[in-house]
Amino acid sequence: MSQPLRLLRPLSLGLWALCAMSIFLSAPARATTMEEVDLKAAYIYNFIQFIEWPGGESGTRHEMTVCVSPFSPLKRPLTALEGKQTSKGATVRVKLLEITDLRPCRVVVLYSSDVVAALRLLRTLPPGHGILTITDELTFVDPEIVIALSQQEGRIVFGISADAAARAGLSISSRLLRLAKVTR
Repeated sequence: MSQPLRLLRPLSLGLWALCAMSIFLSAPARATTMEEVDLKAAYIYNFIQFIEWPGGESGTRHEMTVCVSPFSPLKRPLTALEGKQTSKGATVRVKLLEITDLRPCRVVVLYSSDVVAALRLLRTLPPGHGILTITDELTFVDPEIVIALSQQEGRIVFGISADAAARAGLSISSRLLRLAKVTR
């Protein structure tokens, strides 16, 4: 076996998946192949694979509850994730966001009309609450938002706030951090 092939052998399946995701997701978004909202939903599903929640648990009863704003354009493609398995064996459950109670959610996908009220509620939760917050606007900066998605120059990009992740008690894989456009 040649030396280059020997070096490729020990790479984990997760690393190969991350490389494939970065190649696929860095391609320009085209309406003929996949719509922007579908790509963003795929990003969110993949983010879940590279994040550790407090206590090593990804959710209650091996479920990963993704709460999405009823007004979000991501509602339809995220609902399509219902029942999928994460790499850690949790089943994805998708529910509409109830802005008055975020506790059942492991992932909260915020839309512009929900951001202010949700952030106000998040600030009342104790540090290490274990909720991954995602907004569909990279320019929106708030200390509670962990990941911000955006489309720039025909590509989907995302920024990660390591500080917000730490406050939420989340550990983000260094492999995912390397792919982020902006890390604040």
